[in-house]
This record gives sequence, C-alpha cells and structure tokens, in this order.
Amino acid sequence: MSFNPRETQSLVDEQRRSATVVGLRRMASGEVVRLDGKQWTVGTNSACEIVVKDPFVSSRHCVIERRGQGALIVRDLESRNGTYIEGNRVESAELRVGSFLAVGHTTFVAVAAVEDEPRRAVELLRGQDPALRTTIEQAKRAAIADCNVLVLGETGTGKDLLARLIHESSRRASGPFVAVNCGALPRELIASHLFGHEKGAFTGAAEQRDGYFVEASGGTLFLDEIGELPVELQPHLLRVLETKRVRRLSGGGEKAVDVRIVAATNQTAGLGGDHARLRSDLYHRLAVVELHLAPLRERMSDLAELVHAFLAEHEAEHGHKEVTPDGWDALLAHDWPGNVRELRASVSRAAMFGHEQLGPKDFFPPTPGRGRVITRTDTQEVPKLAPYHATLRVSMEQALARYGTIRAAATAIGMPKSTFADKAKAWKLEIRRKVRINRPAKAMGGGER
Repeated sequence: MSFNPRETQSLVDEQRRSATVVGLRRMASGEVVRLDGKQWTVGTNSACEIVVKDPFVSSRHCVIERRGQGALIVRDLESRNGTYIEGNRVESAELRVGSFLAVGHTTFVAVAAVEDEPRRAVELLRGQDPALRTTIEQAKRAAIADCNVLVLGETGTGKDLLARLIHESSRRASGPFVAVNCGALPRELIASHLFGHEKGAFTGAAEQRDGYFVEASGGTLFLDEIGELPVELQPHLLRVLETKRVRRLSGGGEKAVDVRIVAATNQTAGLGGDHARLRSDLYHRLAVVELHLAPLRERMSDLAELVHAFLAEHEAEHGHKEVTPDGWDALLAHDWPGNVRELRASVSRAAMFGHEQLGPKDFFPPTPGRGRVITRTDTQEVPKLAPYHATLRVSMEQALARYGTIRAAATAIGMPKSTFADKAKAWKLEIRRKVRINRPAKAMGGGER
C-alpha cells in the first residue's frame, strides 16, 4: 500500500498540521471517530475502542495514545499486515493532522476541530414542515439521478442550501461545487465568466481564462437567479447543456465538460411560457426536476426551531438569550418578506445588541426611515400563548386554511380530531364551512305526498 506524501500534505496547511488531532475520518465512509480520552485500541475485536471490520486487520492491530502535550502516538501491536502512517510501516510514530493512518485495507485521516468543519446543507435546512421535508426528499432522489434541477422560491428561502444538498447527496460530492449569481455578473462579462475566454478576446483580457463550466467539471454548477441571464446568451447556455462541450470566447476549439446544473430563480410568473424571462427551451432543459421552496410565512410552524438555532449560533460570543412572550408574538405576526434570510438577520441583530430577554424592539428596532412592520391580517384577539402553543396555533391555522375542515386539517398535521377541535375553539380559529346547496326535490308521482 502506498500514498503520495504531497497529496497528504495538500489536505491541510502547516498551521493545522501542528494542531491537536481530535478525530479520525474513515476514508471509505466519511464517518468521523472522535478521540475522547487517553488511549484507543484499533482492531477487529469487539472489545477495541475503534472496531474495524476488515479481514486484513488483526484482532488487536495497533494502539493510539494521547501524550502530555496532546500529541498522538500510534504503536503497532505486532499485527499481521503492519500499521502504516503516510505510507511508511511504523512500530511507533506520531500521528499529525492531515496524516493517513492505514491498517489492513482501511484508511483513516487525522483531523482537527471536527466541530468547526463546514456543516452539511441537510443539517442547515431546518424545519419539520411537511412541504419542506417533501422537497428535501425529492432533492435527494434527484441527486442520485444526476439530472438537471430547477429550484423555485422567493428570495431568502434557501435555494442555495438546497442546491448544496443535491451536490452533497450525489456521486459528484467529491467534485467542485461552483455557485454563480447570474444577476450579480456584469452583463458584458457574463459569457466570459461562464464559458471562459482567450487572451485578447476583449479589452482587458490579458490572459487566457477558463470559465465556470470548466471549473465545475466533475461536480455541480449552481446558477442562481437564472432568470437574470440575458435572453441573447440563453441559446449559448442551451447548446452547452445539449452538447456538454464549451468554447472559450474567441477560441477555436471546444472542450468537453462533465457538469451537473442546478439552477434557481425567484421569477416564477409565466415560467415556461412565451413571455417568461427564461426561454421555454432552456426552461425545459433545466427543469428535468422542478423543486419548490415555500416562503417562511407558509411554514411558520418552523419559526421556533429556526429562532432557537440562530440564537445558538451566537451563544458562545454573546451569551444565552431567551425570547419573551411579546417577542414571540412579534416574530409570529411578521410576514417575513425576506424569508429565512431576513429572520436570521433579525435574530443575529437581537443576539448581538439585546439583553438576556429579547422583546419586539430587539428584533424590530425603530430606525429612521424604517417602514411599518408588515404583519398578517389576522386581527382576532387571542389569548397570550407560550412559544410552543403559538407555533402550534399557526400550524393549525394554516392547515384549516388549506384543507377547510377540522377532520382534514387534523389529519394533515397528525393531531386527533377532538384535540384539534378543542384547541381551535379555545384559540378562536376560523373554520370555513362548506356551503350546502339545497337542491329542489324531485317531483314524485305527479303530486305531493
């Protein structure tokens, strides 16, 4: 078994290589084994701290020990096939961050600060709303199929996270994920950014450059705000999608690219029609699978989970904060036109500048020129509710608006019908009754009976 030392060194910089190893990542599965304690035996025996199911690994293969300054020492326990660090067989050696540890046919890489590694998108797409969970499951299935995907949703709903989830759940996860905001690129340079250019192709093109398609080859290209792409460039994008080949501006030849496209737009009006911002032929090429992300106002049952998660992100720096009942009322009453992005900003501001108890003014501070806070039109007086009951009421209210009857709404959110009815009455929820049409009775026998 051999390894390329340069590849090992390139995993992390020297600063991290001098850091303390806190875990071992299995190269085959990506699973991280945390190293908490002083000593760990590696082997196939179930009594070992790190059990390896590998026929080429001994029952007690090697032992890992934590020394005084935090360094890890690996000692071989006279294993059949030896213990390797960086491709070199060792009897006893130090294991540093970024180094490979190989036992049998199983390889680990030593990592530092496991908790500081970027979190996967599936962890960041928080919420239990049924529509959201359905969209996430559809995204995972689309990821396996390796087809192009179009994500629809308002600004701030998390379209970029859904694109990352698709990438991370696909066979392309080890390849690059390149995100491009089509609306932020200068109009005259969009083609250069996407397809690349030759030296001298235009004023300022001092050197040859590959575009985002080549950069993303082997991985995923996320084209955010695809509706902002100029109409005259859309046929060129369509051709790349159809041929899987790209030509630099002023270039004489084409280059093959292996790219999976995830596109997103918040401009859904007339999508796929003759007058849409996105050409119908390009739309159909991109929307092999079409996913919809609901705005936050339609999944307010997730509000409490999101708020608590965002507060937890600031707890280490700004301390533990609690939301007052009035604060929850203000959060629930707001329409959140900026969706989850706006909520995150509002909670971050409150965590940074608010006291231990966060009220309405912490989330929506009065500032010069700030317009009236947009709230839902429900003006019914309801009792003050605890945060859980407040979010439950919103969930019930939405289910009633969608399904119309207590029975259907209760079934939709998994609540017993009698419990739903009692809470709906106590909280004065409006129930839309079906209109009964009185049809005239059929005449029978030519006269009254």
